[in-house]
Amino acid sequence: MGRSRWIGYIARRWFSPGARTGPSLLPSAAGIAIGVTALIVIVGVMNGFQFGFIDAVLELDSYHLRAEPKALGIEEAAIRARAAKGVASALPFIDIRSLAVNDRGRTEGLRIKVVPDDAPALDPAIASLSYRTGGFSAAGGIVIGSELARRLNLREGDSLSILSVSADEDEGISSSLVKLRVGGVFHTGFYDFDSGLSFLAASSAAELAQGEMPMLGIKLIDRYDDHRLSRVLEDAGFEAAAIESWRSYNRAFFGALRMEKSIMMALVGLIFIVVGVNIFHAMRKAVYGRMEEIAILKALGGKPGAVRLIFLLNGSLAGLGGALVGLAFGLAIAYNVNAVFSGIEGLLEFLATMVGQEQGFRFFSPELFYLADVPVSLPPAELAFITLSGALSALAAAWAASTRLSSYLPSEVLRNE
Repeated sequence: MGRSRWIGYIARRWFSPGARTGPSLLPSAAGIAIGVTALIVIVGVMNGFQFGFIDAVLELDSYHLRAEPKALGIEEAAIRARAAKGVASALPFIDIRSLAVNDRGRTEGLRIKVVPDDAPALDPAIASLSYRTGGFSAAGGIVIGSELARRLNLREGDSLSILSVSADEDEGISSSLVKLRVGGVFHTGFYDFDSGLSFLAASSAAELAQGEMPMLGIKLIDRYDDHRLSRVLEDAGFEAAAIESWRSYNRAFFGALRMEKSIMMALVGLIFIVVGVNIFHAMRKAVYGRMEEIAILKALGGKPGAVRLIFLLNGSLAGLGGALVGLAFGLAIAYNVNAVFSGIEGLLEFLATMVGQEQGFRFFSPELFYLADVPVSLPPAELAFITLSGALSALAAAWAASTRLSSYLPSEVLRNE
């Protein structure tokens, strides 16, 4: 029997469970599979929430680049920005923070984005907004979020008053209420936008936008190309100090998300360190439990490296097999997580009716969570990192557990036996 054949044969024999084969590594492989499955589901859901909110922030609010073109003028700046290679859209807007008052006197904070009348043609994000009623148009009035509409009990066609504050050197500060018609109600699925953001055509906002400085929101084909596009815009006549990237504009928010992601990756490492330590102790137990067999293999001519390779193969099988099984289950659960939650809720509701309870259990009750579905996002790089971490933790544990094999002498072991 060739060297590779007998090594493979013994590795398979020692890996499988049984009274004559010693401790099995199948429980260790199962532990890795469970760890990989749990981490894929957790990271996938976390990424889904993070990426979804980041995309919404960049598309509807902060844009990829913001510019205040004082010298060029807003229209000329928009034309030059759209001509730059790599720019997807350039939208002039005015950001106004004010108060909204319904006909019953209830007040809510509101942020109004005053945009051109043809904003849907200039910005795909406005064109693709999901409207529950109505929509954006030049003569349609203000469009508000679904949560704000619920709070103020507003529907399409209702009247809404907006507080307008102006300052004059002679008259001082004065305020008035500007009445607008609700032209539509949109829903983004993100509470901050649905409760405090609205859009208004410039032709309907003359009094509100008076004296406010217009900004230019620029979206890029590749948002990570912002540094190059900033230099391109500077060459096109924009002031360098007037250009702000999404990285700096959202520094605090994205910094918090980055910290959260870093902590999660650290936890991934800790989990697999624990799994690796468990495999190490299981492998050390297997080594001590097979001392007589190891001594016989070495007495028959097996070199220490060949005997050690048996344990490395077992560790590789446990790690790779468990990681691949965990990857398959993790992907299946992550991409069907909403169906899994629905199934558990249905089961618990059935059990509740059996014991006489009328109300079942819900993971994401509308009373507590502003959530319809659980989003999932699994970048290939992170999937590969989690899977390889699980596989390599077992291999490293097997390597550490078998380091002392070369020091065992067959004659001493067999004499003691």
